[in-house]
Amino acid sequence: MQKMIKNLRTCATALCIGLVTATATYAQEWPTKPIRIVVPAPPGGISDAVARLLAEHLQNDLKQPVIVDNKPGGSAVIAERAVMNAPADWHTLMVAPSSIWTDFPLTVKTPFDVQKTFTYVSDVASMVHLLVANPSFPPNKLQEVLDYSRQSKEPVNIANLSPGTRSDMLGELLSEKSGRKITPVPYKGSAPAIVDLMGNQVQMTFEVVTNAAPLIKAGKIKAIGVVSPTRSRLLPDVPSFSEQNMPDFVLPDASVGLFALSATPPAVMQKVRQEMEKITRSPKFQAQLKGQGFDAPQQSTQQELQTKMLATVEQNRKILSKLKVAGN
Repeated sequence: MQKMIKNLRTCATALCIGLVTATATYAQEWPTKPIRIVVPAPPGGISDAVARLLAEHLQNDLKQPVIVDNKPGGSAVIAERAVMNAPADWHTLMVAPSSIWTDFPLTVKTPFDVQKTFTYVSDVASMVHLLVANPSFPPNKLQEVLDYSRQSKEPVNIANLSPGTRSDMLGELLSEKSGRKITPVPYKGSAPAIVDLMGNQVQMTFEVVTNAAPLIKAGKIKAIGVVSPTRSRLLPDVPSFSEQNMPDFVLPDASVGLFALSATPPAVMQKVRQEMEKITRSPKFQAQLKGQGFDAPQQSTQQELQTKMLATVEQNRKILSKLKVAGN
């Protein structure tokens, strides 16, 4: 009996060693087939542009085709499902705003736990939001917006984008600061909101600098302030909210990043992280990002990145709690 138990233990040990060796070998060889990057947005959007730029570099470095697969809708759930239902060979990744991990879970009900199912592997691009308005809207500064909204006999509206987005949260926060004198108007995306903003159907919206800068420079919309501790390099003349005495109205810069299933074997995950670090540090990649209106991500360890993500979740939780109380 003891001999049988000993033999079983020997077999179990050999099996474990074999599995570890096989996983390590697989990670060393990964990728062995084309990589698929799922994007929860249609072609032409911010996440799509970042994904296609990243795909170009991954393809050159890893010597495998990299395919961008757009799966818009459902507050990113459609894209997330596509990754979850892909073959378990770890060749399917996702490029999406970090908000699907830090913001959406607090405001959007999903059939699974996004924060447990997905790991945020790396920032790919960084960008800031700013408050923009129709050129005919009288206020030009943040405090003027609040004062005008409280005194105006005409309704003042702000376009809010899809539930759970940073724009949605910022719009609700601005409405709360005005004493609910600014009315959020829901939109399904940035494009229709900007069209209505230029047509003066709504007076304001929060938009990423990447999208807003060309329209501001063309005089089609105007900037009120940047939701960041510092000014944007794309709009150096636009003051930040901190400069306008609103330091409590500053959220971490938005980012687009690479996600992988949390169940990905550690050795494969480590290889993906190493590849992302190599790409995001590349001067060529950083120059291409800036050329498209993005900022290069700050370099950080995985622990630092996780700490930042969790801190953002907690900050969002406090904001939402405050908004809920204000709305009662």
